[in-house]
Amino acid sequence: MNTIEERLEKLEQLSDSIKDSDLGIEEAMALFDEGIKLVRGIEKDLDAMEGKIQILMNQPDDGTETEKAEKAAVSKSAGKSKKPSAEKPELELFNFEPKQVNNE
Repeated sequence: MNTIEERLEKLEQLSDSIKDSDLGIEEAMALFDEGIKLVRGIEKDLDAMEGKIQILMNQPDDGTETEKAEKAAVSKSAGKSKKPSAEKPELELFNFEPKQVNNE
């Protein structure tokens, strides 16, 4: 059995066989043991696939998409910490206008 799908199908067959009431305890234990070996092999293969996926997801591409994503992340974080240039700062220490005194 080569593919995960084939092994899953075999596992389902084993499960159905174990549920059969005409099966003796020794036969059921042998099928259960075979099923456990299949499950462990499938888990190992799935873990390897997950590792490959993680590597591919973290691997930089030709640079264009990575650069775009980095620039977008930088502009988002900059936008949160800085105000747009059209707005005045909250506190201007050196540029102030004198208050007009009303002498009435």
